[in-house]
Amino acid sequence: MKSKSTIDKPSLNARVGAVSLVIGAIALLILTTQEDSLTPLRLLTLGIITLGVWALCDEMGMRYPLIRAGFVAFIFAMFARSSALVETHSDSLDRYYLLYAFALLIAIFIWSVAYLHRHRDLKIAGALGVVATIVPIIAIVFGHIALGAGAFFGVSSLLTAAEGAAMNDFSAINTIDYIFSLWNFITAWFLWRGYIKSVY
Repeated sequence: MKSKSTIDKPSLNARVGAVSLVIGAIALLILTTQEDSLTPLRLLTLGIITLGVWALCDEMGMRYPLIRAGFVAFIFAMFARSSALVETHSDSLDRYYLLYAFALLIAIFIWSVAYLHRHRDLKIAGALGVVATIVPIIAIVFGHIALGAGAFFGVSSLLTAAEGAAMNDFSAINTIDYIFSLWNFITAWFLWRGYIKSVY
């Protein structure tokens, strides 16, 4: 019979994923406050984070629809953010940021829901993740109907981007980056401790 410590021992994949998420989160936080001239470092950061997220999905069980759905949403987010970084003078720049914000929030929301089916500590993190993402998602989706709600939650600039207007306030994007970085730190800790495993 295997001991609990053997069962909970994290895999090399989980450890690599945890380190990637921490490095990516730190770099994302630093680069959020820097000039746009650091595009290569920003792209490298997205690559490191993607490596960590891929490892996370492997640990959770990529064969399960919920995990795959979160990964697909995340890939859309990374595509949009990469396009925004590379095509800085594109007419679609603002829409790239809108897609990035929405797809990333959806990915975090889906994975947070998946956490609710796991270890007790993961359930708590999952509940917090659901709450942290559902409010801005609702604000983006229903912001056109209730413009005041969009302004209240700081996503009015994203809503103007959806209408084709130029986005000159990136505070909503920065807030989403902060939420994502915090989520990375928490997820990395669970990966490193061996709490995230395929349990279905």
